[in-house]
Amino acid sequence: MERRGDYWFKNFLGIGAVLVCFLLLLSALRLAPVDAQQPPPSADTNREQELDTKISAFFTAFMRGNTESAFQELLWQSPFGSASAGSALVDLRNKAEETKTEFGDIYRWEKFETKRFGEDVVMVRYVLKHEQYPVLWTFVFYRKPSSTTSMTMTNPNAWVLVQLRFDTDIM
Repeated sequence: MERRGDYWFKNFLGIGAVLVCFLLLLSALRLAPVDAQQPPPSADTNREQELDTKISAFFTAFMRGNTESAFQELLWQSPFGSASAGSALVDLRNKAEETKTEFGDIYRWEKFETKRFGEDVVMVRYVLKHEQYPVLWTFVFYRKPSSTTSMTMTNPNAWVLVQLRFDTDIM
């Protein structure tokens, strides 16, 4: 025979269990994302990936000894690629080749900084790791301002290199 208090105690435990489950479910729903879709990548991410691809292609060709074609591809549509910049470009290529002779083979490169200057200027800095010493490379890209405020990369050739330098002075 069941005592009178046991009946109420069992009902109290049942109600408590239901209440705890309800509270757990409510908190789980509150923590769940409202929209299960991932947001599209931002324009900054698209821009950065596009420039990283361009720079990686340059370093790959440069590392393999294709210095001339590496610079031609990187400087396509750039003011540096014009005929008026001919001697400065030759000097830059020669100095870049000298770093391979002076510091040894290139093993890899690593991006360490990206800075935006407004919507249409981006500076990207890499360290090119040679066998004996690192060389810091700075690339500044410019995009002609468009009439729209959209930051999407609709034309990968829209970004042109307007400044290129490398340096062995790490500090």
